[in-house]
Amino acid sequence: MPLALRNSQSSTYARGNLEDRLTQAHQRIETAFLDGGASLVAVMELVTGLVGTLDRVTGALDGETTTAAIAGLHRTIAELARLPDIMAERQLSFDEIADLCAASRRHVDDMHETFRYLKVFAITVKITGAGLDEFADFADEIRDRIHSGAGEIERFAAELKSMQGELSTARSFSSSVLGDFRVAIPEIVANLTGNATRLIAQHAAMAKRAGEVRAVAANVQTKIAAALSALQIGDITRQRIEHVQASFTHLDAFLEGDGRHLGSAERDGIAACVLHLAHAQLEETLLDFRKKCASVFTTISSFTADASRILDLRSELAGFRDAPDEDILKVIARDIRHACDLAARVEGRSRDATALVASVVDAVQTLITAIEMIRSIKVDIHYMALNSNLRCSRLGDAGRSVNVVSGELRTFAGRLEEPADNVVAGMRRIETSAASLSSGSGSEIANIAMPLDMALQSISAVSTQMDENLDAFNEQGDAVFGKIAAAIGALDFESSLGTVLEACVEMAGRFADDLGAPVPSAAAASLSQTIYRTYTMAQERDIHLSIFPTEELDTAPAAAAPAAAMSDDDLFEDALF
Repeated sequence: MPLALRNSQSSTYARGNLEDRLTQAHQRIETAFLDGGASLVAVMELVTGLVGTLDRVTGALDGETTTAAIAGLHRTIAELARLPDIMAERQLSFDEIADLCAASRRHVDDMHETFRYLKVFAITVKITGAGLDEFADFADEIRDRIHSGAGEIERFAAELKSMQGELSTARSFSSSVLGDFRVAIPEIVANLTGNATRLIAQHAAMAKRAGEVRAVAANVQTKIAAALSALQIGDITRQRIEHVQASFTHLDAFLEGDGRHLGSAERDGIAACVLHLAHAQLEETLLDFRKKCASVFTTISSFTADASRILDLRSELAGFRDAPDEDILKVIARDIRHACDLAARVEGRSRDATALVASVVDAVQTLITAIEMIRSIKVDIHYMALNSNLRCSRLGDAGRSVNVVSGELRTFAGRLEEPADNVVAGMRRIETSAASLSSGSGSEIANIAMPLDMALQSISAVSTQMDENLDAFNEQGDAVFGKIAAAIGALDFESSLGTVLEACVEMAGRFADDLGAPVPSAAAASLSQTIYRTYTMAQERDIHLSIFPTEELDTAPAAAAPAAAMSDDDLFEDALF
């Protein structure tokens, strides 16, 4: 039992209660401020993560990315804009080939008619040379050659007709695609052009909103930093309680040591000084605690408005993608996808057309070979007829009729030359046109989907990244709001701890009043010096000097002397340890 209180069971009980209450207050303050600090740090981390996500949102379409995306769109637009012209050029090639086939068909019809006459003359040769044995074989041979030529013409005509049928299908498809292009492509190009401009404007608007969120978040971070700094009041309060508890320990040690020979009245006076000192220190501690806690609570209470503003701005950012016509990236992707579907359909049919072109080229070669065969038959007929003329001349009047027919054969065989030349020329021109379809506009049509697919992949990737980051931003916004709401409750130290400290002050005051007025004694100089050295704040030293006279501390080290004219902020900074 403390010697100063050994004659008072009630005083001993009161001090025990006070010390118990101080220990409880110390523990509650330590726990509350640790939890409060953890809450603030958690909010800081969430806000930092929120800003990081926001950077990724706007980074998905930063200046460089936006420029690249727009440049890619313009390239795609340029490719699309050329498609109607390319398809029109392709259509012209098909029309040219069809016209050439039609012209060749007329020449073939002429040759077919010529062979019809040749067949008649072949029969006439057979009839007129019936009485001449030496012309019997000639008549059979020339008839066979004429029939062979007529057969070749029939096959040639069939091949040409087949090719014309395929060309008709290709022209019909090409005309249909050209019609689609002339309707759809300008609309797609106009949409993409307009949306490219809207994308720039939307990104600027999003960047503006993001900048506002960053500003609010930076303000919250500044407030959190200030609140974390202000939470040192918890350490200061805890330390000052420890100093009060230490003063009791030092009092007991003094009364059992250097003060054990003092009289009862002097010992009680010294004990009263320590108790009044404890009450004064706790009272000042409570005032500082309430002041700083009020500041902390005011700061964190303002978080609610900041969090609400972040949620409002988050909703505005989300609005850029929630409305069907507001998410420009998705609108652009939809238009490109439309173009891709059109391109895929065109490419599929274009492959058929390309196969047709290859077939035309092969057919042309076959037809040219057939024409050359017909021309060789024509040459054979011509020379056979000429040989017949020579033989008929030797026979005189007997061979005159055969001679006339042979002359007609030579004349009509000569008529095959011009249409055959025209057909060959036409086939060569068809071959040239078909080759241009394969290597020129045809190849461009066949590859139109690739740049569109690349543009679609690029836009879709950016859109997906934006969606993911905006989803994360939404979740983090809710988390920040919830964490701030929880922190406000956790950091209301005045409500949770103010009454605890106040009870300690009231109890210390009653205890000090019970002991009577403090009676300083020169004999307690060492006790005063020991207690004085425990302080870390100038306020504590000032209070101490108001109860223990200054002259009692003449031997105190200079470093422990109270600082002159310190402001509240200086006193707070002086408490850092």
